[in-house]
Amino acid sequence: MIDNVDNGLYAVGGGGLVWLAQMVWSKVFSTDGKANDALVSQLTERLTALEVRQSKLESDLDDERKLRRKAEDKVHALELDNLQLRAVLKLHNIEVPMSFVIPDSPAPPATL
Repeated sequence: MIDNVDNGLYAVGGGGLVWLAQMVWSKVFSTDGKANDALVSQLTERLTALEVRQSKLESDLDDERKLRRKAEDKVHALELDNLQLRAVLKLHNIEVPMSFVIPDSPAPPATL
């Protein structure tokens, strides 16, 4: 019975050794293994480059959003100032002509 167990262990060990030898052969000596390694390294480099570009784009978009919000806040503040100035001028009986630029109008300003 011990001989059967020993033979089984030798068979498993021999199979593992053959498998290991085959893996080493395919990695070190086979052109397919080298080509696969080169492909994996190229794809890893491309993926890393894509991740870097994506993070830069996201950062640039965040910066652009911040600048756009600042600009919109300034425009809003100017609109409020304009309304306030018109109201004060109207209190002093000063007529203010209508603006040539209509707010929220996609058309360019009218010319005289």
